[in-house]
Amino acid sequence: SVSASGESASVSAQASGEPSGTISQPAVPSQIPVAPESERVDLTMPTFSDPTNVTNPLFPVSLQESVLMLGHVDGKPFRTEVTLLPETRIIEWEGQRVETLVSQYNAYLGGRIEEVAYDYYAQADDGSVWYFGEDVFDFRDGAIVVTEGTWLAGRDGPAAMIMPGDPQIGDVYRTENAPGFVFEEVTVRSVDEQLDGPMGPIDGGLLADELHSDGTTEQKIFAPGYGEFYTSGGGDVEALALAVPTDVISEPVPPELTALSGGALDVFDTAGSGDWKAASATVRDMEAAWGTVRGGNVPRLIEPRMEEALRVLARTVRSRQAAATRGAAIQTARASFDLQLPYRPA
Repeated sequence: SVSASGESASVSAQASGEPSGTISQPAVPSQIPVAPESERVDLTMPTFSDPTNVTNPLFPVSLQESVLMLGHVDGKPFRTEVTLLPETRIIEWEGQRVETLVSQYNAYLGGRIEEVAYDYYAQADDGSVWYFGEDVFDFRDGAIVVTEGTWLAGRDGPAAMIMPGDPQIGDVYRTENAPGFVFEEVTVRSVDEQLDGPMGPIDGGLLADELHSDGTTEQKIFAPGYGEFYTSGGGDVEALALAVPTDVISEPVPPELTALSGGALDVFDTAGSGDWKAASATVRDMEAAWGTVRGGNVPRLIEPRMEEALRVLARTVRSRQAAATRGAAIQTARASFDLQLPYRPA
């Protein structure tokens, strides 16, 4: 069960008795090629004395205020925004009342909202991070159409380890462990990958294979200070573009970035009123501002999105397509706000 949000931490993580033994495992269909239990590192019942203080560098959810990931799914641009919310949730599991962090996940496919989820995480005393469930809302044409990915520890299955405290090559753990609702099993392949981060190289990346309930696998990479960093499978790709505060910049927002976002909103308005002369002048100013910004330290995955959005905006203004221009203005504003994220307060 889940309490009202914001319950005092003084009641969190208190067990009715000291947990011990192994976690009861739900049955997995025989056609799923799971690893032997001897390779599992998520079978021992964890304890949670300070669950919302997540110090695990490979899944630093309590330290990440905002995370942006970009990629493509089904041949369309894919975007996720992960935001740590200020409230917590109490979840009861195996006699423990564990205070969990609440992380909001928003996904956009082809520029339209696709999914919203609220994920619940807590760190055990051994440094491992556990997934206590999620509330999922899938959207079509702006309306919620299904919530079937929803699950909760203690109701639908056990809590699931999402990152070991000290992962080693060959470790196996289930990041979702409620067959029939959700199921994923991870096998660690490498723990010393060098990665190309948003602002430079990152050492100590973790490479893993993730097995799904349909027998397919995808590759995942986790990075210190960032958490989930890269996912690929079936031709789809999702990669971390920016994370705050890991990529924070302790300077005021550059005026050129403000000019880009403000200009995009101005073009949205002038296209609606048919003032194409004003829209063209604003786009020229935006192109000049971007020329200045582009010469600096721009996150590598956001730069091409900004470049393309501004190019489309200029083209639609030239052709005087009001609806297309307003759509392009929204995409340009979104990219410019992404670039502002490291400068802005949480």
